[in-house]
Parts: sequence; structure tokens; C-alpha cells
Amino acid sequence: MDKRYSALVIVLLLVGAEASALSKHPLLLLKLQQEKWDGLGQTATINEYVDETIGLLVPFMQQNGLDPMDLPEIVEGFEVKPLLITYSAWLKIHDGYMTGLVSAARDGDQQVSYFAKMARVRLNIQFTDLEFVYKYLVQVMNIGPTGGIVGSLERFTVVIDLIVDFNNDEVQLQEFTLRDIGRLRVRLTGNILVDWLVNPVISVFMRLFDTIIMRVVVSNVQSGVQDVIDIINRGVKEILDHLETINNY
Repeated sequence: MDKRYSALVIVLLLVGAEASALSKHPLLLLKLQQEKWDGLGQTATINEYVDETIGLLVPFMQQNGLDPMDLPEIVEGFEVKPLLITYSAWLKIHDGYMTGLVSAARDGDQQVSYFAKMARVRLNIQFTDLEFVYKYLVQVMNIGPTGGIVGSLERFTVVIDLIVDFNNDEVQLQEFTLRDIGRLRVRLTGNILVDWLVNPVISVFMRLFDTIIMRVVVSNVQSGVQDVIDIINRGVKEILDHLETINNY
């Protein structure tokens, strides 16, 4: 590989690292294998590289509003039937946030494939022990109990498919997909609700979790991944411009 390919690989390996950590970040298998990538269909396992890069990206998540992550305020109507009469009600959840993205870890072996001057990196990243915390207000029958809702999610996994294009020295996000969601446990805190409100409130929250909250979380994580890719591409351009300046002397 020429200097242009090497520069792109090096930036990928160092993305997200603080200046003090750069000298401690090895180039690992992806850099060591680059001289063997002159043909088509070459692959390499990059578990160690992925583990170290995830560790370096944790500060990025904390500094860019991903952990903790603000969650949207939502108002949802529902019905309750304490005795023989059905009453209209609504649930407002607000001041929400999520924690746990810093638990990010690879899920299984991760590989990079090289073909036609492009490298494809398909990552499976799992997040575990996440908490979704909200305050709530219920309005029904002229009463308005308040309290807190805490949702504890066992895990969720995303698939991130990247193309490293050595033809134009650019990283591209090809796919970002939510692959797996574990079990959600919900508990109420603060004021005690009457029995006939507990299950309806929890059911509404779980519906909002599936239809709105997780979509917001996945969208925010995807935006964070795209921000990192933009940083990579800017870094590649700066390094290549610097190399061209040196070569012109």
C-alpha cells in the first residue's frame, strides 16, 4: 500500500483518542495486515482493534450527550376502567434520560474484508444494563398523581456496516440497524398509584418505549457514529494534504 492507504488506516485506528492516548494506541492487526492486501477478498479478524477503539470512544460519548442521553417528553392518552365506567386518561413522561451506552462492547468476532481498493468493516456492538429514567404525571378523574418511572433494559445490539474507500480516501456508513433488544423491566418510584392505574401506566410506558423512545435512542447513536465518521474523513484529508505538501518538497 502507498502512503495514502496507510494514512487512512492510521486515522481509523486512532479515531476518538485524546492526544495523550495516541502514543499508547497500537496499530494492531489492521495496520500489520495492510501489506498483504494487494489482492481481492482478503479478510482479517480485528477483535483487539475494535475493543481498543470502543474504549477510546467512551469519552466521546460522554462529552457529546450520548451518555447520559436526554430523552423526549411524551404525552399519551389511554383508558382505564376501575369499576363499570371507562374513563379517559393521559400520561405525560418528562425530564427523561438514559444511561449505559458506555457499556458498549463487541458482540462476537469482528472482521474486515478488503476488495477492489475498499475495506468493509461490519461491526456488531452490544450495549448492556441500560436505564431509562423519567418523571411522570397521570391525569384521570380530576386527579393528577406524579412520580417516577425507571426502565431497565438488559441489552440491545446494533449492526454498523462501514466502507473504507481507498479510491477517494473516505469512510462511508452503509448500514446502521438495531438487531436485538433484550427484556425491559419497569418500576414506578415516588408516590404509590392506586392498583387500577399501575398496570395501565406501565403498559403505556412500554408501548412508548417500543414505538418512540428506542427509535430516538437508535437515531441519536447513529448520528453519533456519523459524527465520528465525519471526524475521520476530516482527519484523513488533513493528513493527506500534509503528506502531499511533504512530497512536493
